[in-house]
Parts: sequence; C-alpha cells; structure tokens
Amino acid sequence: MSTSRASDWLVLAFLVICWGSAFAALRISTEHVGPFWNTAGRLLVAAPVLALVVVGRRERPPRLSDRAWLIYAVIGVVGLAAPFALFAFSAQRLPSAVNAICNGASPIFTAILAHLFLSGERLSARKGLGVLVGFLGLATLVAPRLQAGAVVEAEALAAALFGAFLYAVANVLTKRAPALSSSVGALMMCLTAGAAGASVAFAAEPFPPMPPWPALLAVVALGVFPTALASVGFVYLVRRRGPVFMSMAVYLAPLWATLVGVAILGERPGWPAFAALALILGGVALTTYAPGAKAAAKAADSG
Repeated sequence: MSTSRASDWLVLAFLVICWGSAFAALRISTEHVGPFWNTAGRLLVAAPVLALVVVGRRERPPRLSDRAWLIYAVIGVVGLAAPFALFAFSAQRLPSAVNAICNGASPIFTAILAHLFLSGERLSARKGLGVLVGFLGLATLVAPRLQAGAVVEAEALAAALFGAFLYAVANVLTKRAPALSSSVGALMMCLTAGAAGASVAFAAEPFPPMPPWPALLAVVALGVFPTALASVGFVYLVRRRGPVFMSMAVYLAPLWATLVGVAILGERPGWPAFAALALILGGVALTTYAPGAKAAAKAADSG
C-alpha cells in the first residue's frame, strides 16, 4: 500500500474516532442546550479553531468575491448547519440506536446520488452490495440497544433521515466544489454555516442560560473534533477518494463507540457485535476495493 493510500485510511480512522464519539457528546449537550443553539455553538467554536489551522499552515482563503465562497457556503449550510440541527432535534426524542440507524442511511443516499451525478462514482454491483452489507452490519450492531416498546416519534425519525440525506448531498457537492486546500475549504464551510446557524438560533429559540459544565464542555468538544478537525478530513477524503469511500466512516463509527465501551466501561458485547463487525468490515472492503486503485493513487500523487 502506498504512503498516500495509507494516509487516506489514517484520515478515515480519524473521522471514525471523531464521529463515533460525537453522539455521546450530543446527548449530553442537548439536555441543556436546544438543537439550534447547540448547532450554532459548535460551529462558532469550530470556526476559530480552523482559522488557527489555516494561519498555522500559512494559507489564505480566496477573496470574498470569489464564486468558491458561495459554493462552500451552500455545502456548509447543507452539510453542517442543517443536519446538525436535525440530529440534535432527533437526539432529544429518539433512542440513540434509532438515531445511529438513521445516520447509517447516509452512505446509501451518498452511493445513489454519486451514481447519478458523479461520472467517476458509478454504482457497480460490488459497490452497491458493499453499501447494503455495511448497513446491515450497522443495524445488527445497534439493534440490541433498542428497548422493547421504545417510542419512536415519526417527526423525529423524519428529521434524522432528512439529516442523513443532507449529509449525502453535501458529500457529492464537495466532490464537485472548486479545489481548495482541505483546511481552507473546511474554514469557509464552518464560517458560513456558523453565521447561518446563529441567525436561525436567534430567530427560533431564546438565548439559553449558562449550561452546566458538562454540557458546555460537550458543545466545545463537538466544535473542536467532529466539526472543525473532522471537516478538514472530510474535505480531504472526498476530494482524494470520493464521497462513497468517505461515507464508510459512518458505518465504522459505531464500532469505535463499541470498542470504547469495552476498553473504558468494561462492557462485554455479545455475538451480535462480532457479527456486525464482520458485516461492516466486509461491506467496507466491498465498497472501497478497486482493481485500478494503485494506478489512480500514483496519478493523484504525481498530480
């Protein structure tokens, strides 16, 4: 495996860790901060973090008159602000397992949209089977967490599924966006999404009182890791390997959460977790394997 391809998998692993830890922080923060201010808060934390990254790398965003600002603004609203608010809303009303399954629809939506709108991402039988096998693995992993008789509100369910669809739209849009460095692109997304999110929060919810420290730290953690730093990895992977490869992090993230439970909380998962592990890894392998990948990687490195 070439160094560049190995780095792609390392970035994917970083996304898995960030996104796999996000739902716990989201659950803590939404107990005291409403979905709109939760979204605005994490985006407003992410923007200065990314600005420091851009300055540290001695990069500079394009002029405000550049068309790239409009495109990345759309991606920021569609792929960050809107789904963040939708999942924060659903987290208050849905069991976390149902939320995870809804989020797991994102790679399916991504594969379909990429097939329709990206010439290099045609949905072959192998890739389509991989996406479906990965989703089956995700469902197998989270199904035991569903309590019998758990109430699932149709409105919250629709919000979570629509959030997953918007993630998929943003994945495809990012692939077709003007080529900028991953940190600059992430900064532009978070700045514009933060402005939009704050505007909606002021209009939709009263300004929240000072939350308890655990909720405040959860919002900050959401802003720094799954929003700011993960956005850099998101743009990097979509530009290099395509939206379907990047979206596999959604299937792998719950596995990270399970590993954390085993290592830190002393949990002992049953056979469904191991069956899910096999299905998810098999699905990721089917989806990401490409016979011509080595040649493509060499071409990308030389370019």
